[in-house]
Amino acid sequence: MLPDKLTASDDVPVLDVAIREAIEWEVTLRGGDASSDERAKFEDWRLADPSHDAAWARLQARLGRFSALEGASGAAVRRAVDEPSHTRRRLLKIGAGVAAGVLAGLGTRELIKVFALDADFHNGNAAPENVALSDGVRLTLGASTRIYVPSRRPQGDIFVASGQIATGARAAAASLVAVGTRDGMVQTRTAKLSVDALRMHTVVAVQGGDAMLTDRSGERVKAADGTAWSLSSHRIQRMPETSSDIFAWTTGTLVVLDRAVPDVVETLGRYFKGYIRFPSAALNRRVSGVFPLDDVEASLRQLAEGLGLTLNFYGKSLAIAT
Repeated sequence: MLPDKLTASDDVPVLDVAIREAIEWEVTLRGGDASSDERAKFEDWRLADPSHDAAWARLQARLGRFSALEGASGAAVRRAVDEPSHTRRRLLKIGAGVAAGVLAGLGTRELIKVFALDADFHNGNAAPENVALSDGVRLTLGASTRIYVPSRRPQGDIFVASGQIATGARAAAASLVAVGTRDGMVQTRTAKLSVDALRMHTVVAVQGGDAMLTDRSGERVKAADGTAWSLSSHRIQRMPETSSDIFAWTTGTLVVLDRAVPDVVETLGRYFKGYIRFPSAALNRRVSGVFPLDDVEASLRQLAEGLGLTLNFYGKSLAIAT
């Protein structure tokens, strides 16, 4: 169950207890990391009282009538935060539980599709996670990363739905590894790769060998050892960072040179686990810097101060720069 219960203020109606608990269970089970014990407890809860089963059925019926949000998983909370100030104050009184209430407006099937909740591998932790695929390929998964790995992989295909991965060292003349995102694909036999699926583009770093980048239009570029690239659906462009700069995330540091602010906010958001809001004017700027990923609140403050902004935190759920 969620540790933060929904609470009520004078101008927020109290949710029916059974409905509130049903929402908490929906969010817990939807996360994809629910243990067998949690699922058993859910069944015990549902069968313990007819009102529980009825509340669960009503919630599922409501979920079926809504489409998933387009964009990041924080988009639901974004809409709440971007409401007029009097509405925002009312919502903030609810506390962290507001996210659970807003999530009740998502369609479960659509949410699975849009946010890749059925991915083959998912790292829900802030620390990198190491995994080994069935053919011996080793991967490091960054925070909030979800990838698909087809059971039959003649070309070693890996699809990064969200987040960031790094492949392990490759032996000479090793089998082909192909990593895809919605923007295109990178292929190599010898190099280590860092592949970061951001909203605006995919950042690729190549280390220890060469790789071939291909965008969705079919354009191909050979990426040399030590280089970093921006891969979007119709453009492949060299980036100022080195591959060592990009790979620094695997040891807990984000290094950016002349990078668009939305890239940095999105990356730090994977470690913050809440909604981050910066003014539109700030999102049009570019920054350079070194940001520790093991202290994301300090990094967010560092970013805000570098842009001449003040950052306010509302618990662990919201960070708003003004």
